[in-house]
Amino acid sequence: MCSIFAFLYLCRLTSAGDLSSQSQVQPHIVPLRREAVPVQRKGQVVSSKTSYSGIIHVGSPPQEFRVVFDTGSAHVVLPAATCRSKSCLQHRRYNASWSSTSTLVNADGSVVQDDELCDQVTIGFGTGEITGEFAKEVVCLGGQAPQSNRSTDGAKHLCSGMHVVQAVEMTDQPFRAFEFDGIMGLGLAQLALAHEFSFFEHLSASQALPAAQFAFYLTDGEQGEQSELAIGGHNPERVQEALKWSPIARPELGYWQVEILAVRVGGQELPICQDGGCRGIVDTGASHLGVPTSSEQEFAQLLTVASSDGQADCREADAPLLEIQLAGQTLTLGPEHYMRPLPLDKSVTVSGAGVQLPSSEQQVTKPTLRPASSVADGVRQCRPRTMPVSLPAPLGPKLFILGEPVLHRYYTAFDWKAKQVGFALANTRRNARIAGQQAERLGHPPAETVEYLLLQQSTQHLPKK
Repeated sequence: MCSIFAFLYLCRLTSAGDLSSQSQVQPHIVPLRREAVPVQRKGQVVSSKTSYSGIIHVGSPPQEFRVVFDTGSAHVVLPAATCRSKSCLQHRRYNASWSSTSTLVNADGSVVQDDELCDQVTIGFGTGEITGEFAKEVVCLGGQAPQSNRSTDGAKHLCSGMHVVQAVEMTDQPFRAFEFDGIMGLGLAQLALAHEFSFFEHLSASQALPAAQFAFYLTDGEQGEQSELAIGGHNPERVQEALKWSPIARPELGYWQVEILAVRVGGQELPICQDGGCRGIVDTGASHLGVPTSSEQEFAQLLTVASSDGQADCREADAPLLEIQLAGQTLTLGPEHYMRPLPLDKSVTVSGAGVQLPSSEQQVTKPTLRPASSVADGVRQCRPRTMPVSLPAPLGPKLFILGEPVLHRYYTAFDWKAKQVGFALANTRRNARIAGQQAERLGHPPAETVEYLLLQQSTQHLPKK
């Protein structure tokens, strides 16, 4: 038996990116659906869980699945036909025996013989975990089933042979709550069990992509805006400016990390990054802004403001500007991006598991709820969407997770070959309104987004069975 824990990590920014020169790239576009799952307490909807998912097809004849495209993990994970977990039974399940292109394999790629036991793996995420077995398969991107397992369908499909993880067990949280079936990890190949498990590694090597890049345009979906993933470049129609690029810090760890030089709230620099060592993982599988545990309480308090009389949407609050300084540029977030939409009083508890590193005795540390900060009697407060992150070196302790609050504000591009991440203001209606200094009301706010994190946190080989 062999045991391996794959731990997580985060990049430094340079300038660059000529918008006009990149506009010639014609990437493959995968539409993403934003799903908001209501969370009820005492019969009332008090929050929601969100995800962004798209369609893939696996095997021949093709089996269709809806998956989350996650930059914080590195495997394609699908529920197996043999899985009996409740979270598997309510989703579409992958049946290897139905596919003519499927081969059962071990983690090292060797074929599983009829009289042999197969390898298993447990993958822990910031929220939830799965146990799975392996198959060599053909995976295709596209809303409609491809006619073949080749990329001959033009702009409709991109296909690649690779290894996938068939989940034989899946935890209820978060998988049972969502409609998506599985996960397509877009982390670097170093984060996967082996290069054979990395979809983009195989795709960029086997296909004539315009560029070894992919990019995300994520919106809150309130005004009918369609989120999307671009493969093979970025979509120039989705940006307001040229991309500015940052090299990945320690790419051998497999995470899309950027070095953070300073963090400021209302123009005041926080001490946490003053002596260096701060980094941030750009994670499309995170709903919140992750902040190192040592500073999260102070961070949240600086961004928390009293709700104005009659204020129904905290995204319109008079709250300070949050600045995350990278080499070459500064990411700026206003309350429109980082604030929980609904004001809360002391009768509503905001608690979060945060992110902790699993110990050697446990594959995944179970969530520990932390109480909400105290609220004065009769005062309703607007609070930021933050969660604590507690990870030791070399990943932490000064690790931020750049989730939805950043990704709604910025279009993000990921360069597989040059090992860099690009940021540009997204061409959303909200950003256009902010740039034009128009004080429109946002309408009735959505329910608060609950913390979730699909950041790959551990990988452990299990005995053959």
